[in-house]
Amino acid sequence: MNLDLSNPDGKGTFTITAIGQKEDTMTVYMEGKVEGYGFVTLTHEYKHMARGDCGERLGGTVIGTAEAILEEGGIVSTPHMGTFTRDGSKMKVFFADYVTNGDQNFVRFEVDLGEKQSCVSFWSLR
Repeated sequence: MNLDLSNPDGKGTFTITAIGQKEDTMTVYMEGKVEGYGFVTLTHEYKHMARGDCGERLGGTVIGTAEAILEEGGIVSTPHMGTFTRDGSKMKVFFADYVTNGDQNFVRFEVDLGEKQSCVSFWSLR
């Protein structure tokens, strides 16, 4: 299977509702709308592993969960586990998810911590 990353199967936008920091782990809470999934809330924990010459945080691993309230009223959820890169307040996050309705997706988040916003794109792996 080849993924055409220029043509996602769905997109969404999130507002960051809270950010917490403890040592090398940053916890980010988001909510927003995603095509095909309705209203989604999620929590991501970003563990910083890579550091630059000046000690800036350049990337690491992400784990988390998301829950969606589907437009027809059902609820689905999925775990998240992947990697991220960071350049100042902007992050790119990549992972595959497995949704409780059987969907499997490759997911890319573009997070702007300074603007407290995030955009998501996903590609179905089915």
